[in-house]
Amino acid sequence: MRTWSTRVALALVLLTASGCLSQITKETAERMGRGPRATEVYFARAVSASGRRPSFDEKRMWEDRLDDRLTRYRREHPELEQTPRYSDVRFWKQVSEGATRDEVKALLEDPDEQTIDPAMMGALAEAHWSSIGAKAREAWVYPLGWVIFFDDTGAVDFIRRSWAPGNTTD
Repeated sequence: MRTWSTRVALALVLLTASGCLSQITKETAERMGRGPRATEVYFARAVSASGRRPSFDEKRMWEDRLDDRLTRYRREHPELEQTPRYSDVRFWKQVSEGATRDEVKALLEDPDEQTIDPAMMGALAEAHWSSIGAKAREAWVYPLGWVIFFDDTGAVDFIRRSWAPGNTTD
């Protein structure tokens, strides 16, 4: 009798553990209040390209190029100073709601992928598509699982798709 109860207990532990494991490796989409910061996208791209973190000099050169792009963008778009996004761009170097496509490119450079296909955008947004789908017309995908949704004027929503450690994003 004791052997039978030990087997049942072991089976329950294994079932529970396998259920937890399947949850750990499952991809999830989390809706975010703001988009990615330029530095996190840069570091992810640098590590993906070279397999290592950028050196101090590489990071400084990238920061100089980013500052040049943002200075040029702010000079060409002085109206940005009158918006709540100004400090996000100037100081935080982060994408926020209402950011134009050009503003996002100035901060993050070109996306890894772009789509206007509603089915693809729905797959990227997962359960959040019901609330995002009414306004989103385009989606841009960036490293670390970031997806930025745009309407006709600017960024309207942000999704961060997460994976368990060891999984890769293509």
